Amino acid sequence: MNTRLHKKIYSTIAYLLDRETLTREELIVGVSGKIKSAVGKNGFSVGDETKLRGEIGTVIDELISGGLIECRSDCFRLATGSPVILRAEACEKEILRELKASPLSKPELKSRLAVTLGTAGTLTERDDNILWSLIGKTLKRLESLGIIRLREGMYSVEQSKSAQLDDIDALLTLKGELLSRIHGRGGEFFEHYFMTLLGKYMVKHGKRVLSNKVMGGADDGGIDGIIDTEDSLGFKETIMVQMKNRLETTNETTVRGFWGSVCARGGSRGIFATTSDFHSSARDFMNSIDNCVGIDGDKIFSMACECLYGIKRKGGELAVDTRVV
Repeated sequence: MNTRLHKKIYSTIAYLLDRETLTREELIVGVSGKIKSAVGKNGFSVGDETKLRGEIGTVIDELISGGLIECRSDCFRLATGSPVILRAEACEKEILRELKASPLSKPELKSRLAVTLGTAGTLTERDDNILWSLIGKTLKRLESLGIIRLREGMYSVEQSKSAQLDDIDALLTLKGELLSRIHGRGGEFFEHYFMTLLGKYMVKHGKRVLSNKVMGGADDGGIDGIIDTEDSLGFKETIMVQMKNRLETTNETTVRGFWGSVCARGGSRGIFATTSDFHSSARDFMNSIDNCVGIDGDKIFSMACECLYGIKRKGGELAVDTRVV
């Protein structure tokens, strides 16, 4: 079997099993049909089709022996087990570790991180695509901060910043631990944690908190929390909050829906908080309107450090406060 056909069979099996479980015959027929459709049915004789079915069966057996697919109740599925969880801070740590050792291109970084973070060992391409997106965002962010630079297609650490990498790595480790612990506690915990943190943050920045409550329930209308504040001049605000404890990037449609709920309920400001990140179109939308901001995992971490809620000082250094999270 030539390499090109093997790769095509492999990727088609992944595509089909990523969507549903199939019997061996259904899988062979499905893969065969897609390959024949791609090259044209007239290009296949009966003998060619028989040979193709045999080669598909061979690849299926390879994937079974490699632990990438499994058969349960006569149906094949992608192998279960621990999913690959990709977090931005883990991606950032690995990029800095790799670039500290030597300059690398973006494809080289992707190849190395796929092995380090585990996406190279999965059959589906979904986590590879997520990793590629994370790498792009992280490189752009590190470059804008002046920590790395891009020259002739190669990324490297700025020499003036190399001495700070240990401190940066320590902060990334701390941020990763905090957000991972929050994520592991679920959505309801995050709602109560963030509203308490937001109240402390408001007070620290000169606001008086008049009320602070988590709404919750299926009938919350897209509003998870409401905080009423008053400034030193007596101006009052009703801030409505939606909170998502997720790994996925929040898209523009979700943010638009939240802002519609804020307007419908007469809120003066809106805050959308996520333990992950926002799609660029979602950020563009929030930048285009008044009184709506997005708070991502980076900002949650900085707020926690500033307010010492979920983060504590231990021996002059910052550490996760396990009494809170």
